[in-house]
Amino acid sequence: MVGCEMAHITKRELDRLCETLCAADSDIRDIILFGSFAYAPSLARDIDIVVTTTERKDYGVYLDAVADFPINVDVIARQPGEAIGDRIAWGIKAVGQVLAGDGKTIEEVMEVPAPTFENVRQLFIRADENWESAKQEQNPFLKDDKYRDTFNKLFDIARNAAMAYLNSEQTRWGQLRRALPQPFSRQFREIIDTLHINYGYNGEYPADDVDEEFRRYRDIVAQFVDDLEQAASEDLP
Repeated sequence: MVGCEMAHITKRELDRLCETLCAADSDIRDIILFGSFAYAPSLARDIDIVVTTTERKDYGVYLDAVADFPINVDVIARQPGEAIGDRIAWGIKAVGQVLAGDGKTIEEVMEVPAPTFENVRQLFIRADENWESAKQEQNPFLKDDKYRDTFNKLFDIARNAAMAYLNSEQTRWGQLRRALPQPFSRQFREIIDTLHINYGYNGEYPADDVDEEFRRYRDIVAQFVDDLEQAASEDLP
C-alpha cells in the first residue's frame, strides 16, 4: 500500500477495483466515487467510494477486496434506500461519479438538501475550538496532529461553501473545483493545495508562526465564503 503518498491512478485501475468489489459481492448495484479524488485526483491521498448492494456483506469483505489497491480506499457499504449521513451525502451530491452501476445512489442523495451558508459559518466554531486545543497541547506529536486538523477544517469550510454556492443553480453540480467560475475556482485550488495538502496532509505549515498563519487563512476562507454567498445571491432570480 502507498499509504498517504500520492499515486497516479488510471481509469483501468479504477475499473479493476470495481471488478474486484463486484467479484467479492455479486449483489452490488452501484459503486460511486466521491471525496478529494473526485475533484482533485492529482492531489488525493486516498479514494472514497460508496457501494450500494442489495445484500450488504460483512465489512471485512469490502476491506479485503480493496486491500491491494495502490492507494488507500475507504469503502462505505449501504443498501438501497438506506439513509446516508448529511456530510457524505453532500459530498456525493457535489462530486459523485458513477464508477459502476446505474447511478441510483446519486439519485437518492439528491433528495438531501445541500449545506447552507449558515451551516458553513457554524463550522468556524469547530475550527476555532481545534485551534485553541492545539495551542494548549503540550505533547509535540499531538500538537502537530491538532494543528493539521485545524488547517484541514478551514479547507472543509471552503469545500462546504463551494457546495452551498453550487446549489444555487442545480445544473452546476459536477466536478466541484471545475464547476466553480473564476476567480473562485483558482482560489479554491489554492486552498486545496495549501490547507488540505501542504498543511493538513504534509504538515508543512510554518511552525514558527503557526497561530498567525491560522488567523491569516481563517480570514481568507471567511472572505471566500462571503464572496460565494454574495455571488450565489446574484445568481438567484
